[in-house]
Amino acid sequence: MNVSKFGPRLAGAGVFINISQNAKKLVFVGTFKAGCIRVAVENGRLRVVKDGGMAKFVGEVEHRSFSGRYSVHRGQPVLYVKRASCVQMTPDGVELVEVAPGIEI
Repeated sequence: MNVSKFGPRLAGAGVFINISQNAKKLVFVGTFKAGCIRVAVENGRLRVVKDGGMAKFVGEVEHRSFSGRYSVHRGQPVLYVKRASCVQMTPDGVELVEVAPGIEI
């Protein structure tokens, strides 16, 4: 995860590293994509009306401020709660834990 360097701009990680390295469990909450996102709940099911245009989960980052794989290796649970699903980091990679009703994988 990169929270501190965006292209030529270095924002700095602030206290993110202190918190993420010392927490007993990490839960990151957000969306898979950035941009204009609209959802609706109809009859107890989630419907994505408009998805964002830019992916946040990418294969590589330019700078690493946090490593989920390293945290799991240290015994620190890591969850990523997204708009329509929840995934957890495991020693083998990311594992799907839950999907919102109405969402197809």
